[in-house]
Amino acid sequence: MPRARRPRREWSDGVPPELLGVIFLDLACLADRVYFAAVCRSWRSVARAAGGPPAPRQLPWLLLPSSDKPSFFSLHSGAKRCLRLPESVRGARLCGSHDGGWVALAFEQWRGYAAVNLLSGARVLLPDRLRTALPHPFGPHANTACEHHMVIRAITFSGSPSAEDCLAAAHVSSASNIAFWRQGMNRHWITCGVTLDVIQDIIYYENGLKQGFHVLSKTEDIVVYSPNADKGAPLVMTRTSYQVQERADILRRKSRIVSRYLVESRGKLLMILRLAKGGKNGFRIFEMNLVIAPDGGSEASWVELHSLPGRVLLLGRGCSRAVEVSQFNRLQLGSIYYLDDTSFDISLALSSGSKYYSTDMGVYGRKTLNRARSVRRFPRKCTSEGSPPIWFMP
Repeated sequence: MPRARRPRREWSDGVPPELLGVIFLDLACLADRVYFAAVCRSWRSVARAAGGPPAPRQLPWLLLPSSDKPSFFSLHSGAKRCLRLPESVRGARLCGSHDGGWVALAFEQWRGYAAVNLLSGARVLLPDRLRTALPHPFGPHANTACEHHMVIRAITFSGSPSAEDCLAAAHVSSASNIAFWRQGMNRHWITCGVTLDVIQDIIYYENGLKQGFHVLSKTEDIVVYSPNADKGAPLVMTRTSYQVQERADILRRKSRIVSRYLVESRGKLLMILRLAKGGKNGFRIFEMNLVIAPDGGSEASWVELHSLPGRVLLLGRGCSRAVEVSQFNRLQLGSIYYLDDTSFDISLALSSGSKYYSTDMGVYGRKTLNRARSVRRFPRKCTSEGSPPIWFMP
C-alpha cells in the first residue's frame, strides 16, 4: 500500500499572518515585495491581503546588464537582485533611461536603437541615421539633405518616450555630435548643423530662463536647444546659449577633471565635476546663478556649493538624478553615487560581444565635500557585453 504523502509545509507555518503582514509592509523595495509574494501561496495571500499604503516611492535601481544574469542593485535594501529581461534586450547596449521603467538601448551595439519599457514591454523604435542640411552650391536658399550613419553615446528624453509630444536629444558620433528626434520621425534624427565643443552631458530642463535641452560643454558653457512651436511642422530646433562667466579657479586647478554632469535639483541646475588627484576621486558641485539685466538680457555664472543639504546625487550619463533624503530614510546624507562612464570606446560599440569592464564605480560619502568614505555593499566592478551600468527608474 503506497505511503500517504505528507502535506506540504508552507514557509508561513508557525509565523502569525499578522507578523508577515508587518514584514511585507516594511519592505521598501518593490522587487522585494514581488519576491515575498513568490515564496509560497500563504505568503502570496498575505501580500494580497496586506492593508496600508502601497509600495513607497522607489529609489532608482542600478541596472547591471549582462546577457547571462542581468541584475540590479537596490539602494533600498543594499542588495543585488536578479532581473528578468526579454531575450532581445539581453546583451543590448544601454544608452539612457527615463522615469516609469524606460531605457534607451542599441540592440546591435551601433544600430537597432529603441526605447523599451522594462516593466510593460512597450517599445518605441528610434532611427539609426542622422540627417543634416547642407548649403546648395547654386543658391543660399536652396539646401540639400544628407544622411549619415551614427553611433549614439547617450540619449535624454523630455518625457515618456511613448507620449506624442516626447522629444529626445542624443550625444552622437557622426557628422555632428548632437541630434534630435520627435515622435513620428521614423527614418532619421536631425541636427542643427552646428558642431558643439566636446559634449559633457545633456539634460532636459524647464525651470530656467531658457527651456529645452541644456547641453554642457567642456568649457562649462551651456547651449540650449528648443523645438519649434508648430506641432504639425517638421521638427526644427532653435539654438540659444547662456553667457557663462569663466570660473576664476578654472585655470589654476591642480586636480584633473574627469567628467562633468548636469543635474536638476529643487528647480536649480547643478553642474558636478568629478576630479582625479593622486589616484583618488573627488567632486565639486556648482549651481547656476542667473542675473537678469534691465534690458532683458542675462548673465550666468557657476557658484560653488560646499554642502548639499538634504540631498543625494546619483550620477550617470543620460540618467543622473538628485534625490531628497527626507523621502528615503535609507540613504547617507550628502552622498554621491557615481558610475564608471567617463569614457566611451566606440570600438566596443562596433564589435558585437565585446566585454565592457566597469572598474571604478563607488560612493563618495561625506559630511563635507572634502571627506570621502566608501559603502561596502555598493558594487565597485561590473562586467557586461559592451554596456556600462545605468540608473533605472521603476
